[in-house]
Amino acid sequence: MTATSDPRKSADPPTKWVKASLIPKGAEARREAAEDYALRKVPAHWKRPAFSFAISLSGLTSSVFFLALGGQLTLTFGFPAAMASFVAGTILGWAGSAVIARVTAMTGLDLDLITRGSGFGFLGSAVTSLIYAVNWMMYAAIEAAYLGTALHSTMPGLPTPVWFLITAFVSVPICWYGFTQNDFVQRWLGPIFLAGLVWLVVAGVQDSHLDPSFSTPAFTVVGFLGSLGALLPNVVIQILGTGDFSRFIRKAEVKKAMLAGPAVVIAAVYLVSFPAGAVLALYTGSDNPGTYITGVLGVFGLVWITATQLRINNMNFYSGSLALANFASRILHWVPGRRFWVVFVGFAAFAGAMAHVEEHLLGVVSFMGIFCLAWLGVLIADICVIKPRLGVPPGHVEHRRGYLANWGVPALGSLLVGAVGGAVLSLGAIPNAAMGSILGDALAFGIGFGGPIVVELLMRGRFARLARTPDPDWVDDFSNTDEELESADNMLPCGNCAEKVMREDMVTCPVTDSHVLCSVCCAMHRTCGEACKTMDFSPSDADVRRRIEIVAVRRAEEPR
Repeated sequence: MTATSDPRKSADPPTKWVKASLIPKGAEARREAAEDYALRKVPAHWKRPAFSFAISLSGLTSSVFFLALGGQLTLTFGFPAAMASFVAGTILGWAGSAVIARVTAMTGLDLDLITRGSGFGFLGSAVTSLIYAVNWMMYAAIEAAYLGTALHSTMPGLPTPVWFLITAFVSVPICWYGFTQNDFVQRWLGPIFLAGLVWLVVAGVQDSHLDPSFSTPAFTVVGFLGSLGALLPNVVIQILGTGDFSRFIRKAEVKKAMLAGPAVVIAAVYLVSFPAGAVLALYTGSDNPGTYITGVLGVFGLVWITATQLRINNMNFYSGSLALANFASRILHWVPGRRFWVVFVGFAAFAGAMAHVEEHLLGVVSFMGIFCLAWLGVLIADICVIKPRLGVPPGHVEHRRGYLANWGVPALGSLLVGAVGGAVLSLGAIPNAAMGSILGDALAFGIGFGGPIVVELLMRGRFARLARTPDPDWVDDFSNTDEELESADNMLPCGNCAEKVMREDMVTCPVTDSHVLCSVCCAMHRTCGEACKTMDFSPSDADVRRRIEIVAVRRAEEPR
C-alpha cells in the first residue's frame, strides 16, 4: 500500500480534548475512564494537552514521604551532603524522565506495555509488572499510614486501625475514573498543597525552639554518595511514574511532555519538596511529618495533610492498578477490569499500614528501588542503544501477544542478576552502610543497562524477540499522526469483543472468523494455543475487511 493510496492519510478532523471532571459525562466516557486504556494504546480522542499532563502529574510532588525522606537523609548524612544529592538526583532524574516521557507519548503505551517490547517478552515482562505493582502498593501503604497517624493524633477517639482502614480506602472512589478524575482532583487540591507547604516551612522555622546548624556535619564525599544511594531508588520511581501519564500526550506535543514531565515530577520534588523536608527536620528535630504537621499548622494541618495524601495516593493507586491489570492479563489471562485492581490496592495499602511499613522507610524503599533501577537500565538500553544503534528488530515497540516471543532471556536475566547483586551490596551494607547503597544502585543499573547490550553483541540475535513479524500496515512507525491512527479507515472491529480499535492495536489471528483480535482479547485468550506463532499466517488487508463484513452481517442476524 503506497503512501498516496493509504486511506489513513485522509484523517478525520482533530478531536476535542477530554475535560477534567469528577464524574465524566456520558456512559461511553465513564466506561473509557474506568479502564483508561490500561491494556492498549491510548487513542487520539482520549489524549490531553501538555498542561493537563503537568497538572495531573503534579500529584507526584505532594507526598509527605518526600518531607520524611528529605529529613531522614539530612539527619543521617548532614544538610550539605543531602542538598548535593538532591541536585544530582535532579540531573539524573531529568534525563531519565525525558526519555520515558518521549517513548510513552509517541507510542501511547504505558510502561508495562512498553516493557513487553523492550526485550522481556510477553510473559517475561510480567516480572516487572509485579515489581512495579508492589512498589506502588508499598507507597500507597506509606501514605495511608502517615495520614492515619496524623488523623489519630488529632482525633484519638477512633483507634489507629480504623483510621488506617479509612485512609487506605478513601482513594478507591477518587481513582475510579482514572486520569480524567485525577486531573480534576489535582487541579482543585493543588493550591491547598502549595499554600500549606509554604506555611508549614515558615511556621516550622519561626516556632522552633531549636538552633540547628546547616553546616555540621560538613560535606563529605562518603556522605554525599550515601545520601545519593538512598535517594536513587526514589528517583527511578519518579522517572517510571512519568510514563503512566505521559502516554496521554498527543504526538504533536511530545517535546512539551519531555519538558513538563521532568520539571514537575523531578525538579519540583528534588529542588522543593526534599529541601523543605530537610529544613523542617532540622527545626523540628523529627523526620516524621505525621507527628509535626498538625502541631505546626493546627487544624489547617489536618486539612493540608489530608489534601496532600489524597493527591499522591491517587497516583499510587492508579499506577498500581495499571501494573496489576497488566500482570493478570499475562499470567492469568484474566481481565476483570482496572477498577477491580484499584480495590485490591486498597486492601494492600491497609495491610501495609497495619504492618507500619513507614517505620522501615529506607530499607523498604531501597530494596524495591534496586529492582526498578535494574528495570530502568534495561529500558534505557533498549530505547537508546539496542534498537537504534544495534538495529535489533523490531524497530517499533511491540506490545501484542500474537507477535511477541514469550520470554526475553537477555533482558530478564540482566534484570534479575543486577537486582540481586545490587540488593546484596545495598542491604548487606557492603563495604559499609554509607557506600553499600550507592554501589548497589550502580551495580543494579549498570548490569540492567549493559547486560542486554553485551548479550546482543555476542549472540547476534540468537534470542528472538518476535514470534512472527507483523505486517507493516499493522505497525505504528511514529510517522502517523494521532488523527491518522484514529481515522475511520484505520479503525477495525475486534473479532471477539467487536469493539472498534486502531489496527496498530490489533493482531491478525487464525482462530477467529474475522482473522483479527484486539490486543486485549488476544492477551486473555486461553484456548488458541498461540497457533499464530507456529503457522504461516499473514492475511491481506482486503481479506480481513471482507471477513469483518461477513461476521458483522452474521452478528446482526443473530437473535437478541
